[in-house]
Amino acid sequence: MDRDVDGRDRRGTIGSKAIRENEMMMNKRVIVAVGMGMALGWGFGGDRAAVAQRGSDSLATRALAVRQVIAHRGSSSDRPECTLVSLRRAIAVGATASEVDVRWTKDRQLVILHDATLDRTTNGTGKIGATTLAQVRRLDAGSWFDAKYRAEKVPTLREVLETGRGRIDVLLDLKEQGADYDQQVVGEVKRFGDPKKTIVGVRSVAQARRFRKLLPKSRQLGLIPDPKSIEAFVAAGVETIRLWPRWIKAEPKLVDRVHRLKVGLHVNGSKGARAEVEAALSHRPTSLSSDDPGRLVKTLKAISQKQNKKPMSRRSRDFSRAESGTRLGRG
Repeated sequence: MDRDVDGRDRRGTIGSKAIRENEMMMNKRVIVAVGMGMALGWGFGGDRAAVAQRGSDSLATRALAVRQVIAHRGSSSDRPECTLVSLRRAIAVGATASEVDVRWTKDRQLVILHDATLDRTTNGTGKIGATTLAQVRRLDAGSWFDAKYRAEKVPTLREVLETGRGRIDVLLDLKEQGADYDQQVVGEVKRFGDPKKTIVGVRSVAQARRFRKLLPKSRQLGLIPDPKSIEAFVAAGVETIRLWPRWIKAEPKLVDRVHRLKVGLHVNGSKGARAEVEAALSHRPTSLSSDDPGRLVKTLKAISQKQNKKPMSRRSRDFSRAESGTRLGRG
């Protein structure tokens, strides 16, 4: 998903093997606490049921209603974005899904890269669409973040699907358009991934309808172009709608419009900090994303365990107003 990267903390860290194993064990327990576990339906598939549980103003209740914790471009706060190492990190820290951006190379191979150009996140230059897969695979996709990741390559969609299969949901942000592209994505998902564990980020009503026919078992996140499109996307079968906080600031009733349609609401975040998450929870989302999914998981757990039903703090309300259209507003 699109979001500016200015201001990110890009200091990668690697602990010992024992520390990583402890983190994995700890975060498996965290997931169960945050979302009431897989039994209550993590993911967009449980959004319609979750909508009915939103009556309380308790932050704990709202935290428990979050069914999906999405790693934005993998765990991109501590690993180079859109790489296999960032995907594996997202799995290790307990994210329920990882978002990846799917692009075509010059020779029509599907690879994972957010930008249309290679310059920012590799040692290459120029447009990805003007570069062959063989050329792309020779590039270093990790050193821009930290020299210790110099062995990281731009992954293919196949590699991402195979790495995530049985371990994490994969959210596909489709950066290209057209029937040939759609069919190729669908073929890769069916062959190397799991349609039931795939979330398709659709950017048009026509695309939503196409993928509903092509991948009927997959869930859909509506990356709507404007608020006027909400009802049309839902009518096309989209289970969850993304709203930008800057839209909500301009038109506060948008949140209620989504909730009245009995679908889920997705809100983007960045660092997973307490004040940021509380601000996002004010919109009663069923899905949240973060560059730091591990921290988001822990923050949701901490909030969900606080059963005193205190109203949102003044600091969090102030944060919500200050962040409208900025950090939470870039996805």
